[in-house]
Amino acid sequence: MHLLPVVKHGDSVLTDGVEQIGEVTDEIRNLIDDMIYTMRNGKTPAVGLAAPQIGRAIAVIVAEPPPEYEGEEATRDGAVVLINPEIVYGAGATVVEEGCLSCPGITADVQRPAKIIIKGLDSDGRPVKLEVEGALARIFQHEVDHLNGKFFFDHLNPIKRQLLKSRIRRT
Repeated sequence: MHLLPVVKHGDSVLTDGVEQIGEVTDEIRNLIDDMIYTMRNGKTPAVGLAAPQIGRAIAVIVAEPPPEYEGEEATRDGAVVLINPEIVYGAGATVVEEGCLSCPGITADVQRPAKIIIKGLDSDGRPVKLEVEGALARIFQHEVDHLNGKFFFDHLNPIKRQLLKSRIRRT
């Protein structure tokens, strides 16, 4: 497995959107393994990673499930993997401080649905549909945002968003 460099805010791969995966190949599975390794062993370990964050404009996310997660669906080496993920339902609301590997040192309180249903493919190309809440729901939403060219601060009001963007430009 390889430690991949994380792309920082300002790189167009983070905002241009992604291509859906048509077929899950060994190349995709190897990339997933590298993403999991990078998420866990990078300069700043993380709980989630989207392919655009490592410079790949494809619809793949990996997430480190919290200890209370009991599902085995879509897991690879203990991480949850979703290819072509789509959030199909969200309910409730929760506000939690978020940060991002692509914007090191920048955090903000972000409101998101507390519970979601997300569907996609696992690392073997099988369809999966997960109903999750709490930390894993938040991680999935954050990473799916990356696939759609968005950052956590895009959920803030315009004044807070501009303040954070100016801090990012100074780092």
